[in-house]
Amino acid sequence: MGRPASGSLDAIALAGDVRAFQLRFTVAGRRERVILHEAPGCTCGCGGGWDERAARNELGNILARVRVGIWQPPEPPPAVASPAAETQTPTFAEYASWWLQAKIDGALGTRGGLRPSTAEDYHWRLGYLLRFFGAYPLDEIDGELCLAFKARILREASELRAMLEAGADLRGPNNRPLRPLGLRSIRHILDTLAAVLDDAVEDGHLPHNPARSKRMRLSVPKPRRTFLEMDELAALLDAAAAQDATYRPPPPADLGPTTRLVAHLHGQGITPTGIARRLGIAKSTVSWHLRRLDIKPGRRYTGRRVVCEILGRAGVRVGELCELRIGQMRLHDANGARFHIPDAKTEAGVREVQMTPDLVEAVVEHIDRLQRAGHPTGPDAYLVQNSRGGRLSRHRVGEILREAAADASRRLAAYGMPPLPHVTAHTLRRTYISIALLANNFDVKWVMSQVGHTDSKMTLDVYAQLEQRVDRRHGENFDRVLKKGRHSLKAT
Repeated sequence: MGRPASGSLDAIALAGDVRAFQLRFTVAGRRERVILHEAPGCTCGCGGGWDERAARNELGNILARVRVGIWQPPEPPPAVASPAAETQTPTFAEYASWWLQAKIDGALGTRGGLRPSTAEDYHWRLGYLLRFFGAYPLDEIDGELCLAFKARILREASELRAMLEAGADLRGPNNRPLRPLGLRSIRHILDTLAAVLDDAVEDGHLPHNPARSKRMRLSVPKPRRTFLEMDELAALLDAAAAQDATYRPPPPADLGPTTRLVAHLHGQGITPTGIARRLGIAKSTVSWHLRRLDIKPGRRYTGRRVVCEILGRAGVRVGELCELRIGQMRLHDANGARFHIPDAKTEAGVREVQMTPDLVEAVVEHIDRLQRAGHPTGPDAYLVQNSRGGRLSRHRVGEILREAAADASRRLAAYGMPPLPHVTAHTLRRTYISIALLANNFDVKWVMSQVGHTDSKMTLDVYAQLEQRVDRRHGENFDRVLKKGRHSLKAT
């Protein structure tokens, strides 16, 4: 049996004050090495742009592959035409960089430019394409090469999934855990390849688009879309409210005056440091009282309830929620409380959304708690904020929903009810549509105006699912007909 995989990293100084990182390791007693270059856009096959931390993470990933037994030596870089055979055809890297900038500027496409989030998504997709196609001239990209890329990206996702199932701890250049690409993400990358080559064909660099071949298609299972029942949504909202660091003290006999005062101030969203300053006691003393109250010290108010309330009672997209400003709210208007969505995903998304009385109450309480906790509450301040008063990220919204759903499921289990399904911001958007359709006599046009739809496909999809839930007497009717048939049989 060979020696277990081990490795080391050496930094090598190159010309121009740049470095390369040599990864050395053993595989079944053999010495192997991989070179990673610091210079961005490297055409050796490593992709470039490596720093020491990213190189160490990659060494760990390689060793994990070795332990699982799926590591393969890096493929040689693509052959590039010799200077004597040079043509005016740009490489894929050159053309794709121009293509993306033209999309961002609005020169390509019909929407007059890309939103920052869309441009970031394109950057992410092109990262996979550039590592494979970057050095190839456009006229050398054919169907065989496109199929090789499809096979590689599918194989890499499968290998990464196998390593994670085996317990490997894999990290990316940003030190975040690596996750395998799903089929939907891979199809998005293949679609971007086809879109770039479409414009290359129109510009005369290719006779046809090899990425449009039938062999490049990838079937992606349709995701199971669902929405919450009304009692499930109520359980989620209650769980989120309970997580907002609010505290209702037990009977006064169980607590001393200082503990009750700490509980009251903490329930207002004041930090332990602020409580200590107000009461003139040490912060450690405040932490002791919070532990006595079974409250995690230092946990700040994050507006968990209002996040779930806005998503569930207004049906906004998660990006619209994160961008919502306090100045866009009209909470005490005689014509009805509402808020304005100025910069939505689509033109129809720029709209005014009506607010229910319970949602108004939740938002007013939320703004009051932000103000008491010392957060900004001016017209330009974000309605839902991170701990520094800035924009709450989509990732954090997802975490809030998962934690609230987990608590809600535990509460439902105590009553012998099934747990909540997987809850996302889109789940609550569909939940809002379902309840709004029921509450407004299936006024599809009004609901579409509230959620910012120009196409009724999603609204009608929820409508079709809702019809099955609204009329649940089909099973009773089925049994009734079957009983009638049994009576007829006995009568003969």
